[in-house]
Amino acid sequence: MYLDMVSSSELAEMRLATLAVSRQAIEKRAKKEAWPYQESSSQARGGKLKKYLVSGLPAEIQTAIKEKQAAALLAAAEPVGLPAVADVPVRRGVQLGLDVDEAARGLNDKRRACAYARMALAQEVLKMHRVAGLSLKAAIAYVIGQLEAGLLPRQLAELVPVANDRSGGKAKVSARSLLEWTTLYQRNDTANGRLAALAPKPTRTEKPLMSYGWLAYFMQFHCRPSAPKLAHSYEQFAVWWLANMAVNDLPSIDQVRRVWNKLPEMMRERGRKTGAAYKALLPYVKRDWDALRPGDVWIGDGHSFKAKVAHPVHGRPFKPEVTVIIDGCSRMAVGFSVSLAESCVAVSDALRIGIKHFGAPLMYYSDNGGGQTGKTIDHEITGLTARLGIHHETGLPGNPQGRGIIEHLWPNTLIKLAREYETFTGAGMDSSTKNLMYRKLESAFNAQEQGRELTDEQRRYKAKLPSWPQFLNDVAACLDAYNKRAHSSLPKTSDGLHYCPRDYYAARMAAENLTAELLSEAELEMMFRPQEIRKVQRGWLDLFNNQYFSADLAAYNKDEVRVAYDLDDAESVLVYDMDGRFLCKAILNGNKRAAFPITVRDQLAEKRAKGRIKRAENVIRLAEAEKNPALEQANAFDELFAGGLNQVIEHESAPMRRTGTDDGIVLFEADFEE
Repeated sequence: MYLDMVSSSELAEMRLATLAVSRQAIEKRAKKEAWPYQESSSQARGGKLKKYLVSGLPAEIQTAIKEKQAAALLAAAEPVGLPAVADVPVRRGVQLGLDVDEAARGLNDKRRACAYARMALAQEVLKMHRVAGLSLKAAIAYVIGQLEAGLLPRQLAELVPVANDRSGGKAKVSARSLLEWTTLYQRNDTANGRLAALAPKPTRTEKPLMSYGWLAYFMQFHCRPSAPKLAHSYEQFAVWWLANMAVNDLPSIDQVRRVWNKLPEMMRERGRKTGAAYKALLPYVKRDWDALRPGDVWIGDGHSFKAKVAHPVHGRPFKPEVTVIIDGCSRMAVGFSVSLAESCVAVSDALRIGIKHFGAPLMYYSDNGGGQTGKTIDHEITGLTARLGIHHETGLPGNPQGRGIIEHLWPNTLIKLAREYETFTGAGMDSSTKNLMYRKLESAFNAQEQGRELTDEQRRYKAKLPSWPQFLNDVAACLDAYNKRAHSSLPKTSDGLHYCPRDYYAARMAAENLTAELLSEAELEMMFRPQEIRKVQRGWLDLFNNQYFSADLAAYNKDEVRVAYDLDDAESVLVYDMDGRFLCKAILNGNKRAAFPITVRDQLAEKRAKGRIKRAENVIRLAEAEKNPALEQANAFDELFAGGLNQVIEHESAPMRRTGTDDGIVLFEADFEE
């Protein structure tokens, strides 16, 4: 019989392959893994001998001990011939058309545990057969008798219900089952072979989902962008099926629902979701940004702020656009701008701030929005990226996952900031509170414009609207805090904490021995002037309804030149030839259309104002049309959607009127002025 207790010295003498050979090492492992033990009197130092319970040792050590003891007993016993077992059926994985290893991998936990339990019982039978010299049937009868008498070792007795997979967990086993398990164990000499042979067959085989002939037809009704409910899709599917297929083959709605719920999500949503929404369900490839150095790639994106703030011109509530640019390597926000809508002006402003402090990047990565891809940014001659030698790469339309590192920035920065404002309008905001805030603010501003004194309630709600300077300072502080906060995607420091973007940028710059190549003030002024191509007309240039003159242009009559203009100063422009050589400075010398020069920002603001007026006129026109019978409203709707809608969309993308430079935004100290 096997030993129940064993000391560390006895374990060392066995020289097990799965265990260290030194007594000290064994005792150290036993203490670490908390092996159960008992102490008895001994002549050893301390007077106590520690013996470990064999049943409490790790499984691989228990097996090795049993093999050692069985081998010793077997060597002392006379060899006994084994009966022939060729007539006993053997279940193998290959009988199912599967490789043995493939069959073993296909087992679930329950079937695998059952196989292990049967192997343990088979080993017990073979031990009595080989070591004690009993015949196979006598050994089986002995094990069953020990089980019924309660004398079988506890660890084996507990395996009997597990081995009886189909017997409701009974703590009994028949001689026929034990013989079958023992025979299968002998017939397979590999671990996976025994596992596959002794595992119970599945009681119910899963029918392949695509074997349901009706599924493909049902998907044509259900997998639509309108995302209909399954019950509604089934109604349409049933009508079509009864008209075209056998009536008796129509599946019930319960069967359809059961099969549909078994489909993978990517199959269920195909056709119901498209673009970025569907791509979010598919496997993806992670970009390795760690291979880059600081300044290699900048990523830019613009989002509408999720709260209303006071407009810098008229003071009414509106949602500004925030453009942020981050460094791909360090995740640090290098620049940002705030405007009325995403535009080339806003993107240029954010790039200007970043390049002013950190130098020009090798590549700028953005989406395909109009603000990111306008000719001010991308023109091959006059574009900002072309003049600075920056490669501009855009992501695939409808694929924001490609710019995931900046898409992940918004929830923890600017959206979090917006939630701190009582004018928050994003997802999750209580609709009643949001509507009440809108009505009260509208009432307050209407009263103010009409010259009426505001009530206490109107003043209270108006005070909840963040001012423009407050909003700018909050955005700057928010991004500054982001740069100083630990980022989970960055490596860890020596103290076990993740780097913050600002510190990681500095660490990588020092490690790579890099120095930012900053532009001079003159270069910044020149490079960040947008450029347009114009034709010289006898010393005159026409730009945005303003006329500029220089006598030096007379030699370039009817030639195309590049005109660089200041976004905030329309008094003069810089003129270059098409190769980029400076020609002259042209001065505003008359404007037949306006008494005063109109800057680009002012023109854009005027254009946006005209759009708002047009939208208001359309609303009035529509309200007047509602007084007429339905047939007479056709012209009003045609007019609204023929020209008005395009006009609205065009003006929504116009940028805000610029009232100054980036000075006053304190994200970067160099931009701050008293």
